[in-house]
Amino acid sequence: MTGFFIAFNAVLPIVLLVGFGYFLKEQGYFDSKLTVQLNKLCSDVLLPIVTFNNIHKTDIRQVFDVYFVLYAGFSIAVAVPALMLLISFIEKDRKKQGVLIQGIFRSNFVILGLPLSSYISGGKSSGLTAMLVMVIIPLFNALAVFILSIYGGCEVSKKKIVQDIVKNRMIQGSFLGILASVLQIQFPGCIARPLTDIGKVGGIFPMIVLGAMLDFSKISVNRKPLLTALFGKLIGMPAVFLGIAVLLGFPKDKLASLIALYGSPTAVISVAMAQQFGCDYDLAAQIVVFSTAVSCISLFLIVFCLSSFGIL
Repeated sequence: MTGFFIAFNAVLPIVLLVGFGYFLKEQGYFDSKLTVQLNKLCSDVLLPIVTFNNIHKTDIRQVFDVYFVLYAGFSIAVAVPALMLLISFIEKDRKKQGVLIQGIFRSNFVILGLPLSSYISGGKSSGLTAMLVMVIIPLFNALAVFILSIYGGCEVSKKKIVQDIVKNRMIQGSFLGILASVLQIQFPGCIARPLTDIGKVGGIFPMIVLGAMLDFSKISVNRKPLLTALFGKLIGMPAVFLGIAVLLGFPKDKLASLIALYGSPTAVISVAMAQQFGCDYDLAAQIVVFSTAVSCISLFLIVFCLSSFGIL
Protein backbone atom coordinates (compact mmCIF):
# COMPACT_ATOMS: atom_id res chain seq x y z
CA MET A 1 0.00 0.00 0.00
CA THR A 2 2.94 2.36 0.58
CA GLY A 3 3.87 2.15 -3.10
CA PHE A 4 0.29 2.93 -4.08
CA PHE A 5 0.14 6.07 -1.93
CA ILE A 6 3.53 7.33 -3.17
CA ALA A 7 2.38 6.90 -6.78
CA PHE A 8 -1.06 8.31 -6.04
CA ASN A 9 0.31 11.43 -4.33
CA ALA A 10 2.90 11.99 -7.08
CA VAL A 11 0.64 11.64 -10.13
CA LEU A 12 -2.85 12.69 -8.96
CA PRO A 13 -1.97 16.42 -8.67
CA ILE A 14 -0.77 16.38 -12.28
CA VAL A 15 -3.87 14.51 -13.47
CA LEU A 16 -6.15 16.99 -11.70
CA LEU A 17 -4.33 20.03 -13.10
CA VAL A 18 -4.32 18.66 -16.65
CA GLY A 19 -7.97 17.67 -16.25
CA PHE A 20 -8.82 21.13 -14.92
CA GLY A 21 -7.23 22.70 -18.00
CA TYR A 22 -9.26 20.44 -20.28
CA PHE A 23 -12.42 21.32 -18.32
CA LEU A 24 -11.75 25.05 -18.71
CA LYS A 25 -11.30 24.60 -22.46
CA GLU A 26 -14.56 22.68 -22.73
CA GLN A 27 -16.29 25.48 -20.81
CA GLY A 28 -15.06 28.02 -23.35
CA TYR A 29 -12.39 29.77 -21.28
CA PHE A 30 -9.62 28.71 -23.69
CA ASP A 31 -9.67 28.71 -27.48
CA SER A 32 -6.94 27.42 -29.78
CA LYS A 33 -5.39 30.85 -30.36
CA LEU A 34 -5.24 31.69 -26.65
CA THR A 35 -3.83 28.25 -25.83
CA VAL A 36 -0.96 28.74 -28.29
CA GLN A 37 -0.17 32.12 -26.72
CA LEU A 38 -0.31 30.71 -23.19
CA ASN A 39 1.92 27.80 -24.16
CA LYS A 40 4.45 30.31 -25.49
CA LEU A 41 4.18 32.26 -22.22
CA CYS A 42 4.96 29.08 -20.28
CA SER A 43 7.92 28.02 -22.42
CA ASP A 44 9.42 31.52 -22.87
CA VAL A 45 8.82 33.08 -19.44
CA LEU A 46 7.35 30.96 -16.64
CA LEU A 47 9.35 27.74 -17.05
CA PRO A 48 12.70 29.51 -17.54
CA ILE A 49 12.06 31.34 -14.24
CA VAL A 50 11.17 28.04 -12.54
CA THR A 51 14.37 26.53 -13.93
CA PHE A 52 16.44 29.51 -12.76
CA ASN A 53 14.91 29.34 -9.25
CA ASN A 54 15.50 25.62 -8.84
CA ILE A 55 19.12 25.75 -9.99
CA HIS A 56 19.86 28.96 -8.07
CA LYS A 57 18.58 27.43 -4.83
CA THR A 58 20.65 24.29 -5.40
CA ASP A 59 24.31 24.06 -4.52
CA ILE A 60 25.56 22.93 -7.93
CA ARG A 61 28.98 22.09 -6.55
CA GLN A 62 27.40 19.46 -4.30
CA VAL A 63 24.69 17.96 -6.53
CA PHE A 64 26.35 18.10 -9.97
CA ASP A 65 27.12 14.58 -11.09
CA VAL A 66 28.94 14.19 -14.41
CA TYR A 67 28.17 10.47 -14.46
CA PHE A 68 24.43 11.12 -14.06
CA VAL A 69 24.31 13.86 -16.71
CA LEU A 70 26.32 11.77 -19.16
CA TYR A 71 24.01 8.80 -18.64
CA ALA A 72 20.90 10.89 -19.33
CA GLY A 73 22.38 12.45 -22.47
CA PHE A 74 23.96 9.24 -23.75
CA SER A 75 20.72 7.28 -23.31
CA ILE A 76 18.79 9.69 -25.53
CA ALA A 77 21.59 9.75 -28.12
CA VAL A 78 21.68 5.94 -28.22
CA ALA A 79 17.88 5.65 -28.43
CA VAL A 80 17.68 7.58 -31.72
CA PRO A 81 19.70 5.23 -34.01
CA ALA A 82 18.04 2.24 -32.33
CA LEU A 83 14.62 3.73 -33.10
CA MET A 84 15.64 4.52 -36.68
CA LEU A 85 16.36 0.84 -37.17
CA LEU A 86 13.26 -0.50 -35.40
CA ILE A 87 10.77 1.94 -36.93
CA SER A 88 11.98 1.08 -40.44
CA PHE A 89 10.57 -2.44 -39.95
CA ILE A 90 7.24 -1.22 -38.52
CA GLU A 91 6.36 1.80 -40.69
CA LYS A 92 7.19 2.25 -44.39
CA ASP A 93 6.01 5.87 -44.86
CA ARG A 94 9.13 7.99 -44.29
CA LYS A 95 7.18 11.08 -43.23
CA LYS A 96 5.54 8.99 -40.52
CA GLN A 97 8.85 7.36 -39.59
CA GLY A 98 10.39 10.69 -38.63
CA VAL A 99 7.36 11.62 -36.54
CA LEU A 100 7.39 8.27 -34.74
CA ILE A 101 11.08 8.51 -33.87
CA GLN A 102 10.69 12.04 -32.53
CA GLY A 103 7.48 11.13 -30.71
CA ILE A 104 9.21 8.31 -28.84
CA PHE A 105 12.53 9.87 -27.83
CA ARG A 106 11.41 13.48 -27.22
CA SER A 107 9.52 13.92 -23.96
CA ASN A 108 7.69 16.94 -22.55
CA PHE A 109 10.56 17.34 -20.10
CA VAL A 110 10.31 21.14 -20.11
CA ILE A 111 6.71 21.33 -18.91
CA LEU A 112 6.32 18.19 -16.79
CA GLY A 113 9.91 17.47 -15.75
CA LEU A 114 10.21 19.94 -12.89
CA PRO A 115 6.77 19.51 -11.27
CA LEU A 116 6.74 15.74 -11.71
CA SER A 117 10.17 15.16 -10.18
CA SER A 118 9.25 17.55 -7.37
CA TYR A 119 6.04 15.66 -6.57
CA ILE A 120 7.92 12.35 -6.54
CA SER A 121 11.07 13.22 -4.64
CA GLY A 122 11.01 16.82 -3.42
CA GLY A 123 13.18 19.89 -3.93
CA LYS A 124 16.54 18.18 -4.38
CA SER A 125 15.21 16.26 -7.35
CA SER A 126 13.90 19.52 -8.85
CA GLY A 127 17.41 20.92 -8.76
CA LEU A 128 18.79 17.84 -10.51
CA THR A 129 16.04 18.03 -13.12
CA ALA A 130 16.69 21.72 -13.75
CA MET A 131 20.38 20.89 -14.16
CA LEU A 132 19.56 18.25 -16.78
CA VAL A 133 17.73 20.87 -18.84
CA MET A 134 21.11 22.34 -19.84
CA VAL A 135 22.00 19.04 -21.53
CA ILE A 136 18.68 17.51 -22.58
CA ILE A 137 16.95 20.48 -24.27
CA PRO A 138 19.81 21.24 -26.71
CA LEU A 139 20.12 17.51 -27.38
CA PHE A 140 16.38 17.17 -28.05
CA ASN A 141 16.45 20.16 -30.41
CA ALA A 142 19.50 19.00 -32.35
CA LEU A 143 18.33 15.39 -32.71
CA ALA A 144 14.81 16.46 -33.73
CA VAL A 145 16.18 18.71 -36.48
CA PHE A 146 18.52 15.93 -37.64
CA ILE A 147 15.77 13.28 -37.75
CA LEU A 148 13.02 15.40 -39.30
CA SER A 149 15.34 16.85 -41.96
CA ILE A 150 16.27 13.31 -43.03
CA TYR A 151 12.74 11.92 -43.16
CA GLY A 152 10.95 15.11 -44.23
CA GLY A 153 13.39 15.99 -46.99
CA CYS A 154 14.09 19.52 -45.73
CA GLU A 155 17.58 20.80 -44.98
CA VAL A 156 18.39 23.17 -42.13
CA SER A 157 21.75 24.89 -41.68
CA LYS A 158 23.96 24.01 -38.75
CA LYS A 159 24.15 27.71 -37.96
CA LYS A 160 20.38 27.88 -37.43
CA ILE A 161 20.45 24.84 -35.13
CA VAL A 162 23.11 26.49 -32.97
CA GLN A 163 21.20 29.80 -32.98
CA ASP A 164 17.97 28.11 -31.89
CA ILE A 165 19.77 26.34 -29.04
CA VAL A 166 21.46 29.53 -27.83
CA LYS A 167 18.18 31.48 -28.03
CA ASN A 168 16.21 28.83 -26.11
CA ARG A 169 14.87 30.52 -22.97
CA MET A 170 15.12 27.32 -20.94
CA ILE A 171 18.81 27.07 -21.77
CA GLN A 172 19.31 30.72 -20.86
CA GLY A 173 17.46 30.25 -17.57
CA SER A 174 19.55 27.19 -16.77
CA PHE A 175 22.81 28.98 -17.55
CA LEU A 176 21.91 32.00 -15.42
CA GLY A 177 20.80 29.70 -12.59
CA ILE A 178 24.11 27.83 -12.66
CA LEU A 179 26.01 31.13 -12.71
CA ALA A 180 24.03 32.46 -9.72
CA SER A 181 24.50 29.19 -7.84
CA VAL A 182 28.25 28.97 -8.46
CA LEU A 183 28.78 32.65 -7.54
CA GLN A 184 26.41 32.23 -4.56
CA ILE A 185 24.43 35.33 -5.52
CA GLN A 186 21.78 36.21 -2.95
CA PHE A 187 18.86 38.41 -3.98
CA PRO A 188 17.20 40.88 -1.60
CA GLY A 189 13.70 39.99 -0.41
CA CYS A 190 12.03 42.47 -2.75
CA ILE A 191 13.39 40.46 -5.70
CA ALA A 192 13.50 36.96 -4.19
CA ARG A 193 9.82 36.91 -3.18
CA PRO A 194 8.43 37.83 -6.64
CA LEU A 195 10.75 35.27 -8.24
CA THR A 196 9.47 32.62 -5.82
CA ASP A 197 5.83 33.57 -6.46
CA ILE A 198 6.30 33.48 -10.24
CA GLY A 199 8.04 30.14 -9.82
CA LYS A 200 4.98 28.76 -8.00
CA VAL A 201 2.77 29.84 -10.90
CA GLY A 202 5.25 28.34 -13.36
CA GLY A 203 5.10 24.98 -11.61
CA ILE A 204 1.30 24.76 -11.93
CA PHE A 205 0.05 26.81 -14.87
CA PRO A 206 1.89 24.89 -17.66
CA MET A 207 0.02 21.71 -16.69
CA ILE A 208 -3.31 23.55 -16.89
CA VAL A 209 -2.35 24.85 -20.33
CA LEU A 210 -1.32 21.34 -21.35
CA GLY A 211 -4.80 20.12 -20.43
CA ALA A 212 -6.34 22.92 -22.50
CA MET A 213 -4.40 21.66 -25.52
CA LEU A 214 -5.98 18.20 -25.43
CA ASP A 215 -8.31 17.52 -28.36
CA PHE A 216 -10.04 14.16 -28.65
CA SER A 217 -12.43 15.25 -31.41
CA LYS A 218 -10.31 13.76 -34.23
CA ILE A 219 -10.67 10.01 -34.56
CA SER A 220 -7.26 8.70 -35.50
CA VAL A 221 -6.77 7.11 -38.90
CA ASN A 222 -3.24 6.28 -37.83
CA ARG A 223 -4.06 3.58 -35.31
CA LYS A 224 -1.00 1.39 -35.86
CA PRO A 225 1.66 4.13 -35.83
CA LEU A 226 -0.12 5.85 -32.93
CA LEU A 227 -0.09 2.67 -30.84
CA THR A 228 3.55 2.12 -31.80
CA ALA A 229 4.45 5.62 -30.57
CA LEU A 230 2.49 5.25 -27.32
CA PHE A 231 4.11 1.90 -26.54
CA GLY A 232 7.61 3.15 -27.33
CA LYS A 233 7.22 6.46 -25.48
CA LEU A 234 5.37 5.41 -22.34
CA ILE A 235 6.55 1.81 -21.91
CA GLY A 236 9.65 1.12 -24.00
CA MET A 237 11.80 4.15 -23.09
CA PRO A 238 11.08 4.00 -19.33
CA ALA A 239 11.45 0.20 -19.17
CA VAL A 240 14.83 0.14 -20.90
CA PHE A 241 16.56 3.21 -19.52
CA LEU A 242 15.02 3.32 -16.05
CA GLY A 243 15.82 -0.37 -15.76
CA ILE A 244 19.47 0.29 -16.59
CA ALA A 245 19.53 3.27 -14.20
CA VAL A 246 18.26 1.06 -11.37
CA LEU A 247 20.93 -1.55 -12.12
CA LEU A 248 23.57 1.20 -12.09
CA GLY A 249 22.45 2.16 -8.59
CA PHE A 250 21.20 5.71 -9.07
CA PRO A 251 19.55 7.03 -5.86
CA LYS A 252 15.88 7.99 -5.51
CA ASP A 253 16.21 11.71 -6.29
CA LYS A 254 18.05 10.96 -9.56
CA LEU A 255 15.57 8.24 -10.49
CA ALA A 256 12.76 10.78 -10.03
CA SER A 257 14.46 13.07 -12.57
CA LEU A 258 14.88 10.16 -14.99
CA ILE A 259 11.21 9.19 -14.60
CA ALA A 260 10.36 12.73 -15.68
CA LEU A 261 12.77 12.45 -18.61
CA TYR A 262 11.71 9.05 -19.97
CA GLY A 263 8.11 8.77 -18.74
CA SER A 264 6.73 12.19 -19.68
CA PRO A 265 4.47 12.38 -22.75
CA THR A 266 5.70 13.61 -26.13
CA ALA A 267 6.74 17.27 -26.29
CA VAL A 268 4.12 19.69 -27.61
CA ILE A 269 6.68 21.46 -29.79
CA SER A 270 7.13 18.27 -31.82
CA VAL A 271 3.95 19.07 -33.78
CA ALA A 272 5.21 22.44 -35.01
CA MET A 273 8.59 20.95 -35.91
CA ALA A 274 7.00 18.07 -37.83
CA GLN A 275 4.99 20.58 -39.87
CA GLN A 276 8.06 22.77 -40.43
CA PHE A 277 10.06 19.88 -41.89
CA GLY A 278 7.30 18.46 -44.06
CA CYS A 279 6.53 15.37 -41.97
CA ASP A 280 3.11 14.01 -40.96
CA TYR A 281 2.11 16.66 -38.43
CA ASP A 282 -1.42 15.25 -38.02
CA LEU A 283 0.12 12.06 -36.63
CA ALA A 284 2.46 14.18 -34.50
CA ALA A 285 -0.52 16.02 -32.99
CA GLN A 286 -2.31 12.76 -32.22
CA ILE A 287 0.79 11.37 -30.52
CA VAL A 288 1.01 14.45 -28.28
CA VAL A 289 -2.67 14.32 -27.33
CA PHE A 290 -2.91 10.60 -26.61
CA SER A 291 0.50 10.27 -24.94
CA THR A 292 -0.48 13.11 -22.59
CA ALA A 293 -3.74 11.40 -21.70
CA VAL A 294 -2.32 7.87 -21.33
CA SER A 295 0.75 9.07 -19.40
CA CYS A 296 -1.49 9.81 -16.42
CA ILE A 297 -1.86 6.03 -16.09
CA SER A 298 1.64 4.98 -17.18
CA LEU A 299 3.39 7.42 -14.82
CA PHE A 300 1.28 6.14 -11.94
CA LEU A 301 2.26 2.55 -12.76
CA ILE A 302 5.96 3.44 -13.06
CA VAL A 303 6.03 5.21 -9.68
CA PHE A 304 3.89 2.50 -8.08
CA CYS A 305 6.15 -0.35 -9.29
CA LEU A 306 9.40 1.35 -8.28
CA SER A 307 8.09 2.39 -4.88
CA SER A 308 6.56 -1.05 -4.22
CA PHE A 309 9.97 -2.65 -4.67
CA GLY A 310 11.57 -0.05 -2.40
CA ILE A 311 13.53 1.48 -5.25
CA LEU A 312 11.82 4.87 -5.10
